[in-house]
Amino acid sequence: MASTNKALAELEKIVQLFSSKELPEMCKQVFIKNVGPSRRWSLGNKLVMLIHGTADARGYRQWQEAGRYVKKGAKALYILAPMIRHKKVGNKETGQEEDVEFPVGFVGIPVFRYEDTDGKPIEEYRPRQIPPLLDVAEKFGVKVEYGPTVLGEGGSYNLVTNVIKLSQENPDTFFHELAHKAHSTFETLKPMQDPEQETVAQLSACVLAKLYGYDATSFSWNYIASYAKEKTPEAVGKLCMRVLSQVQKVITLILDTHEQEKVRITA
Repeated sequence: MASTNKALAELEKIVQLFSSKELPEMCKQVFIKNVGPSRRWSLGNKLVMLIHGTADARGYRQWQEAGRYVKKGAKALYILAPMIRHKKVGNKETGQEEDVEFPVGFVGIPVFRYEDTDGKPIEEYRPRQIPPLLDVAEKFGVKVEYGPTVLGEGGSYNLVTNVIKLSQENPDTFFHELAHKAHSTFETLKPMQDPEQETVAQLSACVLAKLYGYDATSFSWNYIASYAKEKTPEAVGKLCMRVLSQVQKVITLILDTHEQEKVRITA
């Protein structure tokens, strides 16, 4: 029960972060500072780490394996591990029952900050080079067009024609539509504007804009705020973690695709 309470406390911090203009900047730091075991963590757990003022956190034994030791009296922070339950669900096509996994909450896993350890120095963080991303759209087979949009909006992505239409040269508008395309490669998107899909695209665009050094002030918190009025704190936390998971996949796919294109061109 104690570890579950720790997890709920961290979830509440994530929910509060969604109401803060600091979120895109903190997400940017996640993609720049990418070392140690935490590089395999979810975006949500990386943010938990940054909320606690560190860019490198590990378990007690992991620090020992790295030649460092947790200082006496240091307090752990808790990352979130999903609690999975199983249930039998009937498959209408086969007539057979299948075992299905579904998350029912989170449990806290204790880790310690780099700043709370002593010992062998860890290699310094090195920011990755952030390149232009038009080549990513081309790799995705997306045609980018500039001109008047149908509804007068700044930009749009058409799932059917695979075209990004832009009526302005604001880079975060392009990032937003590119995020929609990246999102569509691993999840079926709804054809109309969906609040959760827009939240993923907006946050992804803000993080990319931050990575490129552009101003990123366009993120909307309305969806999370309205959801919070109707749901329990844990339900809101789950939503935030789901959005962060999708954003992590979107940005990782975009940056990895660019890196692959850069290697191909220079090969």
